[in-house]
Amino acid sequence: MTKASSSERKLSVAIVISSFFPNVGGAQVTAHNLARHLKQNGHQVVMFSSWSSWRQIGDRKEELGYPLLPTFPGQQRLMPMFGKGYQFVQNRYFAWMQRKYKFDVWQSFGTYPSAVSVGGFTISRGIPHVLRTVGYDIQKDPEVGYGYRFNPKIENLIQTWSPRVSKAIALSESVKPDLRDVGVADHQMEIIPCGVDQPRFESTVVDRDTVRKKYGIPLDKFAYITVGRNHPKKGFPILVEALAEMKRAGTLGNAHGVFVGLRTSDLLQHAKELGVADHVTLVEELGHDSNDREYRIPSAPLVELYKSVDACAFPSLIETFAMINIEAMAAGIPVISTDAPGCVETINDGIDGLIAKAGDPVDLAHKMVQLQSSADLQAKLSAAGRESVRNSFSWDVVGRQFEDLYLSLTGSSSQSG
Repeated sequence: MTKASSSERKLSVAIVISSFFPNVGGAQVTAHNLARHLKQNGHQVVMFSSWSSWRQIGDRKEELGYPLLPTFPGQQRLMPMFGKGYQFVQNRYFAWMQRKYKFDVWQSFGTYPSAVSVGGFTISRGIPHVLRTVGYDIQKDPEVGYGYRFNPKIENLIQTWSPRVSKAIALSESVKPDLRDVGVADHQMEIIPCGVDQPRFESTVVDRDTVRKKYGIPLDKFAYITVGRNHPKKGFPILVEALAEMKRAGTLGNAHGVFVGLRTSDLLQHAKELGVADHVTLVEELGHDSNDREYRIPSAPLVELYKSVDACAFPSLIETFAMINIEAMAAGIPVISTDAPGCVETINDGIDGLIAKAGDPVDLAHKMVQLQSSADLQAKLSAAGRESVRNSFSWDVVGRQFEDLYLSLTGSSSQSG
């Protein structure tokens, strides 16, 4: 990662996230990698997570590379119940931390509970507060039951505090309407996507056959990987149905789906019903590698798996940002995704990936046949995907955007609280 100029003022940054490691998702990965990037560039960083996450990570806190402290207990559960009383006690705790670390800026991940908690503290003190949305905190999809905002009490808190942040980071253009819906003005919004450690992907050398044998992936199949928890919004059954459609149309060939993530084993019955159980491999979550003392995310086993398959097919129905797409690009494999919010922004259709219609297994099947039948297309998309990551999604680029935003919001003197 590129070092910041020695002439730039070094900042003290508080990062607040509710759910953190050992849970692994896009928000956790971004918060962790942001903290590491800022530390490497000479800034002071303190991460605050929920009490339960802080407790669960245990002694591994020492391996993160920055301090991890808990927020006040019961943040997510008690805040809607006790309102101002809870906020008063939490503000006392945050004030103590502010005096100790003299934070120049507070970065929250999620409108609720993090931004609500932080906003209640920073506004009266005039300390810059940057909100970064995570997905379920801002987006709503009634068809798959996705989003916090269906809870009236939580929605009220989000509507009250979100418009009062200094800046709100949207991961993609698709998130801007949701921010407007909770009262955030356009001039408060900044688009900063997720980032990926591309040099790590490029430097990882794998024995393809060994990795495939480890997870039971046939050596002679054209394997499509998809990654994430098996939630309805991810659309994983659609990829199973696309394989079945290819079988029905006589175009399945040697296509094989590799599903990696929590509860992906639940897809087996669906695959059996559609007659494609022999064409899927289900791998439970490959979270943090316990042997990695640097706590790098995604884990080494997942990076190796990316680099041992032939392509990525991510059939999501809604995202704030499709992290899987850029990880696959960084691994040098071609990507098929959908025109769903948060997915379509990561791909230039036909240039560095292919776009299928969200929720349409027939269209997805068509794109899969198109890809696996053309070695030239595979090579073209792989090369362009690497270049897209290098130019737009590497942590050198994304981390610099965070730094520039923080520096634009802070004055020349430290905040004492």
